[in-house]
Amino acid sequence: MIPLRQLLLRLRTRRYRGLIQRLVFIGSRILLALLVLLALRQLYNGVKLYRAGAHLRAAKTAAQDLRSLLQSAGLRQCFASIADGKGAHSNLCDAASQFLSRIQAAGLVLPLPQTGGVFTVPGICAGGCFLATNVRDAELVMPNYIYHTVLTVASLTHHGNPAFVSVYESGSKDRTPAWLQVLGDVLDALSVPHHLELHGTIQREKGEERIHFLARVRSAALLPLYQLCSATGQFCAPPTGGRRNSNINSINSIDSSSSSSFNSSGRVIFLNDVLFTGADVLRLLQYPADLVCGLDLGMAAEPDMTVAEHRDTLTAYLHARWLLPRGLARRLARWGPLRKRWRKFHHTHEPLLREYGPLFFYDKWVARDISGRMFTNRAPYVVYEPSVARVVAGRPVRVHCCWNGLAVITAQPFVERAVDFREHREDECSASECSLLCDDMWRLGYDNMIMDPNVRVTYDLAGANKLFKSLSTPLPLGVPGVAYAPFRQTDVREAMSLPKHDDISRESSNVGGPGKRMREVDCCDLKKGADMVEFRDEGVCHTSMVVVG
Repeated sequence: MIPLRQLLLRLRTRRYRGLIQRLVFIGSRILLALLVLLALRQLYNGVKLYRAGAHLRAAKTAAQDLRSLLQSAGLRQCFASIADGKGAHSNLCDAASQFLSRIQAAGLVLPLPQTGGVFTVPGICAGGCFLATNVRDAELVMPNYIYHTVLTVASLTHHGNPAFVSVYESGSKDRTPAWLQVLGDVLDALSVPHHLELHGTIQREKGEERIHFLARVRSAALLPLYQLCSATGQFCAPPTGGRRNSNINSINSIDSSSSSSFNSSGRVIFLNDVLFTGADVLRLLQYPADLVCGLDLGMAAEPDMTVAEHRDTLTAYLHARWLLPRGLARRLARWGPLRKRWRKFHHTHEPLLREYGPLFFYDKWVARDISGRMFTNRAPYVVYEPSVARVVAGRPVRVHCCWNGLAVITAQPFVERAVDFREHREDECSASECSLLCDDMWRLGYDNMIMDPNVRVTYDLAGANKLFKSLSTPLPLGVPGVAYAPFRQTDVREAMSLPKHDDISRESSNVGGPGKRMREVDCCDLKKGADMVEFRDEGVCHTSMVVVG
C-alpha cells in the first residue's frame, strides 16, 4: 500500500508535468505564430522592395525611350503643355505622359495644380535658372522631385529661359543615386544641361560641426554655376559689379513680366529634399526679389505640442489605430490618471503618432520677419504685427530672412564670389548657413527678401496628407489660420512696395560704423558639437546686431 504522502507527491508531479507539457505546447505554438508573422513580414518587405525596383526600372526604361526619340524641343513643348494643364495629343506627347505615369506609379507625387496661365514664364530667368539640390537617402521624395523638376525645366526652357540642373548626392544607402540616373536620362532627352554628382566624396568628418559640413555640400551643388559664364555666357556677373543699390522698392519700377534687367546674372533655385510642385517654383520666380521663399510645413514633434494638441493627437491615434469610438478615445486621452503615461507613450512612440498631430512651420531657426523676429511654429508664423494680417490673408510679406525648404535667390552675389555658404565667425550668431547667407546679402545691399505664404512645401506623406487634405485637392489648403490666395500679379507689386525698414524700434544708425544701419535680429545659437538647437535652454536665444544698410 502506497503511503499517502507518496501518492500526493506522484499526483503533484503528474499535475506539474501536465502543466509543463501544456505550457511547452502553447509556447511552441506562440513561437510558431511569431515565426510565421516574421516570415510574412519578410515576404511583405521583399514584395515592397521588388515592386520598388520594378517601378524604378520601368521609369528608367521610359526615360531612355524619351532620350532615344531625339526630339528635345517637341518634348519640352509637351511637358510644358502638361504643366499648364493643357491637353497635348500626339505620339510624342503620349510618350511624355507615359513617362510621368511611370513616375507617379513609383511613389508619392503631389497633385499638379492647374495654374490657368497666371504665371509669366517668358524672360523670368533671362540670365538662366540654376536648380541646385543636395540629397542623401531621399528615395521617398525622388518620384515627386523628378516629376515636378522635369515639368519646371520644360516650362522654363520652352519659353526661352536657359536652365541648368545641379544635384550633389553623397552618403546615400538607398536607391537615390539610381533615381538620379533616371533624372539624368530625361534631362538628356530634353537637352537640358545638368551635372548630377552621384556618390559624392564629401562626408561629415569626425568632430566636424554640422553647419560647416552643410555649407560644404551646399557649395558643392553650386560649383557648376561658376563655370557656366565662360562656357555658355550665362550666369555672368554684370560689368559694373560691386554692391547692389536697388531702387526696386519703387512700385512704378516693378514689372515681373519684363524683369530681364533684374535677373541678367540668372537666378538660383535651391531645393532641399522636400515635396514641392512646379507651380511653387514658378510662383516664386514671379517676384523680382533678391531672395524669395514660401513656407515649409511638417508634422509637429511631441515636445513642441501643447497639452490640448497632445490630447487631440492621441484621440485621433486611438480612434484610427485602436479602432476605439471617437468619444471613448477622447475620454481616455483626457483621463487624468493616465496623463503622464500617455505623454510618455507619445514620446516613446512618436513616429507612430506623428501623422495624427498638427501641422507646424518647420524652419523657424532660419526664418525672421522684417523686424528681425523669429518665426513661430504656429500660424500666423510671423510676429511683427503689420505682417500678421497679410500672412493670415495669404498675402506676401517682406522678411529679413527665410529658406523654408525652397528658395529662389539672385545669382549675382554668387557669381561675383561676394557670398557663399559658410559657418559663423567669431562674435557672430552661431546660426545656420542659410541665416548667415541672408545677413551677408543684407550687408551687400541685396535686401529685397519676400515670403509668399501660398507656396507650401512639406517633407513626407503625413505632411502631404495634411497639406493637401489626403491628396484630394491640388492646392495646399490644409493650413489652419492662413488663407490660400490664388496668385495675382498685383500681389508682386504690392509686396515689393512694402518698406524694408518698417520697425525702427529694432534698428539704429551709425552703430557699426559711419553710415551703417543695424537691425536687432533674434539669434538662437547652435551649441558646439550639437546637431539641433535646444530652443528651451536658458541663454540659447538672444538678439544680435546685423548690418542692413
